[in-house]
Amino acid sequence: MYTFRKNERLANYRLQSMLFENGQSFHHHPLRVQWMLFPEEKLTELFPGTREHSGNAAFMYPAKLLVSVSKKKIKRATDRNRLKRLVKEAYRKNKNGFYSFLLERQELGLVAMMYTADNVMTYKDIEQAVAEVLKKLIDKAGKA
Repeated sequence: MYTFRKNERLANYRLQSMLFENGQSFHHHPLRVQWMLFPEEKLTELFPGTREHSGNAAFMYPAKLLVSVSKKKIKRATDRNRLKRLVKEAYRKNKNGFYSFLLERQELGLVAMMYTADNVMTYKDIEQAVAEVLKKLIDKAGKA
């Protein structure tokens, strides 16, 4: 399960809108996290009339991730792309506990991680922050 496939990316406009309108958020330096969990049955309400959802809306994995880096904070495109790659890599390596939590509760998750620091951080710092974010996400979802 140490992959990050295209189906794990949050690319569907309707799902993104739902996440940013109804989701909860918290900040853990250097990431701002917007998240939302919902039962698997609710997916049919979002996409009525279709048995199969379009490719980017289908949940083949328990969660979908969106990674964003602000152009206002990080000016160079190469740095923004590198940071997005580093956050995705850290998520790929640390997502197993989060996925098992979602499978156990039979829920689906939408997660957006927005990089908010003004400078380019090292991979070690980013991976530690992503691991802590996923733990914090499990704690917050467990209480809800």
